[in-house]
Amino acid sequence: MNGMRRERTMTAFYLETVLMAIIFVLVIVILSQVLGISKMQSRQASQLTNAVCLAQNAAEAVAASDSEQALLSLLSEEGAASLDQGKDGAVLTAYYDSKMQPLQEAEAAADEGSLRLEATWVPETSGQGTFVTSDISIYAGSGSNPVYTLNTGKYLNGQEAER
Repeated sequence: MNGMRRERTMTAFYLETVLMAIIFVLVIVILSQVLGISKMQSRQASQLTNAVCLAQNAAEAVAASDSEQALLSLLSEEGAASLDQGKDGAVLTAYYDSKMQPLQEAEAAADEGSLRLEATWVPETSGQGTFVTSDISIYAGSGSNPVYTLNTGKYLNGQEAER
């Protein structure tokens, strides 16, 4: 009878050990998923913060510019921005890395955390002067959906906006 109790005790011990090991593995799996999700959300929050900062800088550059060429010179560091003229206005495109340093377009394609800034310069002339609207969009890498957008405008008192 003593042997029977010993067998039951050993079986119960092994069963509890296996059960504790399974629970321990489940806790590790759940915690690793939670940490993975929090890392992804942290990366997205950092990207959004950088996008907001870039959009604000671009809006300030629009406010300080009197033409799309002036806007290009304010936003182009080391020739890292380009200006495309369209029939309705101009579109400025610039690339930045995750540390908000300017990049060339080819470098931005290779950088996973890069941001693309697109700012429009659309002048609308009236008898009183010219009002310029600018839609500023920040994209993640080569993505097609903006991370952040900002709309701004500037009145050029009695001046003609250069086309």
